[in-house]
Amino acid sequence: MKKLLAALAGAVLIAPAVWADSEFSVVLQGGASHYTSALSGSDTGAAYGARLGILPTPMLGIELGYLGTQNNIQQSLDTGRQASTIRTNEGYGDVRLNILPGAFTPYVFGGYGLTWVNGAGASGIPNRSVNTLPFGGGIEANAGAFKIGGRFQYNYLFDRIYTGSNAGTPTSVGADKGGNADFWGVSLDVGASFR
Repeated sequence: MKKLLAALAGAVLIAPAVWADSEFSVVLQGGASHYTSALSGSDTGAAYGARLGILPTPMLGIELGYLGTQNNIQQSLDTGRQASTIRTNEGYGDVRLNILPGAFTPYVFGGYGLTWVNGAGASGIPNRSVNTLPFGGGIEANAGAFKIGGRFQYNYLFDRIYTGSNAGTPTSVGADKGGNADFWGVSLDVGASFR
C-alpha cells in the first residue's frame, strides 16, 4: 500500500512538469499534390488543409487534420478516360514523433485517414470514400507563438480506384492497393502554438 501511495504522490508531482512542456497548435497548409501510377495522367494540382496538434511531451503527440486536393486528369484514349478534375477531401489522425525537439524541429508521422474522392466521373472514377494511410515527415520552426514549416505527406490508398469507362461504367482498368493510385503532397505550413 505504501508503494502505491508513493507512486501516486510521485505521479502528482511529476505531472505538472510534464504538462509544462505540452503544446497545442493550429496550422494552415498549402502546396501541391500529385497522383501516381494508374492516375499518373493527372496534372500536379493544389493541396490545402489544416491540422490541430496536441503534444503532451516535446517528443510525442497526435494530430487531427483535413487535406483537400484538386488535380486535372488528362484524356487517355487507350483506357477510355476523358479529361476531368478529381477532388479529394481527407480527414485524418496521426501520431507524430519529433526527432529533435526544440525551436527547429524535424518530425515524422503516420496514422489513418478516410478520403472522399469525387468530381472525376468523366474519367470513369466514381464518387466514393477510400481508406487511407497518411505518413511522411516535415520540419517546423517556432518563433515565439508562431510556427512555420514544410511537410511531405504520402497517402497510401487501401481501396481500388477505377479509371476509364466503357459506355459510362467503370472498367477493370483500375488501381489496386500496393501503391498504384496513391497521392502525395508537399506543403508550406503557417500557424500558431499555445503552451
